[in-house]
Amino acid sequence: MVKQLFLSDTPASIFSAKEKTLYFLLLFFFFALYMPGINWLYNAAMWFIFVYSFFFNSIREKWALLKNRKAMLLLILFFLYNCASAVLSENTKEGISWVGIRIGFIVFPLAIGSIFIKRLLKERILFGFVVATTCAGAVCLCHAVIRASANHDLSLLYNDNLSDIINLQSIYFAMLVNLALFSFAYLYAAKSTLTGRYSWIPVLLVLLPVHFLLASRIAIIIFYSLVFLFAVYRVIYQKKIRQGILLATGLVLAACLLLVIFPKTLNRFKELGYTKFNYSSTGRESHFNMALTPDQWNGANLRIAVWGCAWTVARENMVLGTGLGDKMDMLKKQYAKKGFVFGINTNRNVHNTYLDVWMSLGLAGLLIFVAGCFIVPGIECIKTGDWLGMLFITGLCISIITETYIDRTIGNTILTFFLSLMASYKKTNRPSGDY
Repeated sequence: MVKQLFLSDTPASIFSAKEKTLYFLLLFFFFALYMPGINWLYNAAMWFIFVYSFFFNSIREKWALLKNRKAMLLLILFFLYNCASAVLSENTKEGISWVGIRIGFIVFPLAIGSIFIKRLLKERILFGFVVATTCAGAVCLCHAVIRASANHDLSLLYNDNLSDIINLQSIYFAMLVNLALFSFAYLYAAKSTLTGRYSWIPVLLVLLPVHFLLASRIAIIIFYSLVFLFAVYRVIYQKKIRQGILLATGLVLAACLLLVIFPKTLNRFKELGYTKFNYSSTGRESHFNMALTPDQWNGANLRIAVWGCAWTVARENMVLGTGLGDKMDMLKKQYAKKGFVFGINTNRNVHNTYLDVWMSLGLAGLLIFVAGCFIVPGIECIKTGDWLGMLFITGLCISIITETYIDRTIGNTILTFFLSLMASYKKTNRPSGDY
């Protein structure tokens, strides 16, 4: 595995010097995402990739590729729309700060979305991402077990406690784990030489427990639902009844086993049964490690309360939005009208990317965002038979329903990098087998 990771195996000899340099920059980027104590390193890696991309191919070729990759142009247009909205906002300074956070919408399309990556290099890149994520998961598990043992506190194995050492919120790490599992499934299904006979053992023994312990409801729902749907597809459409049943059975058994070993994850789902709320409530916010009571704020009723306020603001600014710099000011005013003191005190954002875009940038911004992120790339994936791309798009499309990805640097990075990567291995007039 080490030889394959560092391109010192025989099959890697087919890569050009430019391709090898790009690969190592991306490998650096993947490991930088999880680097303990250096949460700015992946931003530095992003800029290294951006600069190098202009040595990878010519400006003319970049433009030719971008013209045929409508999704990349839409992402760039979305960024420019954010810039215009920020400048026209009353709170221009705030707007410009949001633009800075969303810089990935122009950097990654210009860097990754404007080059062509061949299939074998694509497999190496995905392999590097899987290895980096598995290593991060192993570090998190070891660190959490040591802390939990030393403090005699099993809650240190769960949620943000687990991913604390790599400076990532559990929701974002859980999504990256999802994407890594999808990538490994692709490599395994494609019978890539990068996946040996027993390569699934360290991946599943690390990533599945980490995925479960992170206790991200949306990530768990996405992963297990997609695996179940794939099992149904194998049974109904491919007539692989035995394989489909074994896959579904294995999925259920794995979930039950993890639930028995790590029961606190269930508390995250129990919150869904407590959706009633009172805006004026000053109750505590629930946590996976405490008993649930109806008077608490929790992940479910808190989002419903915030969404109600955000929808009111969006309705009042339907077409062009509040302006990027004014969105939080307008939202907090709505909190005040509702007497939502908890929302004001905790500075709650919208917790829904679609609603946030609609509220701040209006219907025009929302249409550009949805078209660039999901509709256009989704159509391209269907045309080219890119089922890995469809998994990425489906996972990202669903995950941003409960979180405002574009309000966090890491959220923007995940979204724009993988959308750009999907575009990079598609080229017009090439047979689908090249993808």
